[in-house]
Amino acid sequence: MEREKHEADDEGQAFLSNDEPSRPKLEGSGKKRRMILGGLRLGAEVAMLAFIVFLLAAKPYCGRDTIRKTPVPRLPRKMYTFLPNSRYMNDDMWFNERDTLLTLHNWIELSAKARGFIVVKNPEKYDLPEPHTVAVNLYEDGPGYMMTVFHQLHCLSYIAEHYQQGYAGTNLTGEVAHHTSHCFNYLRQGIMCTADTTLEGKTKEGPGEGSEHECVDYDALLKWANDNGAMPWRGNMPDDTTL
Repeated sequence: MEREKHEADDEGQAFLSNDEPSRPKLEGSGKKRRMILGGLRLGAEVAMLAFIVFLLAAKPYCGRDTIRKTPVPRLPRKMYTFLPNSRYMNDDMWFNERDTLLTLHNWIELSAKARGFIVVKNPEKYDLPEPHTVAVNLYEDGPGYMMTVFHQLHCLSYIAEHYQQGYAGTNLTGEVAHHTSHCFNYLRQGIMCTADTTLEGKTKEGPGEGSEHECVDYDALLKWANDNGAMPWRGNMPDDTTL
């Protein structure tokens, strides 16, 4: 009986001794498998990231998220508060033509040095219409494009100038009527195109004034327009010159 018990104990010990060493084997194998899978996963993620970077680098530059390709980059945004500014518009300017012109002369600093004409290198890369012919420098003309914001400023300045002349009794001409109609229609469409959706509330400054708007950083816009502009128009201009 004791012999049978001893043999049974020996068998149990043998079973345990054979089983215990096998555990680390299984655990080591699982750890190794996890390490391999983790390495494969990391390699796949790195490869995917490299592919995305390649696609971004190879993608034709279109400046910003637009329907059509444009050389104009995505400009930074900035908060502006709409407030009256007598340098650009004031009640007294309407009483005589001279004061109107002197005030509108200040608008020149709001425009680019080339009055909004932009020279585009390799225009065939972008979805652009047929260009104007503009003075690229003192010696040659070349293709150029007018940036809308500066055309809008010209139109608003033109309307203000002839508004005062009309009140002063100047007879309306066909050219002024045509140009004014163009400018009103152009500005109407420009307002609808950019469609500022700021929600305005009551302010002490009055309707619309004192409200904050998220806008294109105008200084950044001017810098880009000047860096890519045609021949500058600015110089020693008379103080009654307008846009």
